[in-house]
Amino acid sequence: MGYLGAASDFDEGLAKKLKLSRTDMRCLDLIGRLGPMTAGRLAEESGLTTGAITFILDRLEGAGMVTRRRDTEDRRRVWVEIVPEARQRLQRLQQPVAEEMRQVAQRFKADELAVVRDFMRQAKEVFQRQVYGANGEGRGALGREHGGAAAPEGSPKGK
Repeated sequence: MGYLGAASDFDEGLAKKLKLSRTDMRCLDLIGRLGPMTAGRLAEESGLTTGAITFILDRLEGAGMVTRRRDTEDRRRVWVEIVPEARQRLQRLQQPVAEEMRQVAQRFKADELAVVRDFMRQAKEVFQRQVYGANGEGRGALGREHGGAAAPEGSPKGK
């Protein structure tokens, strides 16, 4: 098993520990990274339908991970944010791997880490081109021909 497989297994284990699906975790990660957002934006960012997002938010809210609140100006709009205690729980669960990764990083010189960082950034761009295409329009080998999700931060589409 390689790096990506091990990271995927970690993510799977974290999801199981929280009694959530990987898709639930992906949405939780989006909310955590991008901040409070509307359910509609979460659908756009995740590439899921608004109906699927409703079910995911029901599970996340039931698990005590997020709260939903109606927009005071537009009652049809629902804002979603991570519950502070849930963010702390996630950080506690991820802390051991983060600390161990820091220890691994300390074994390398700064210029060696710079090479690894550059490699990882370029490798990420390869994956993103396969999904979003060279122009970021969602026409990569795995991208959607019509519509599709908004590109993640740092993707060609997001630039």
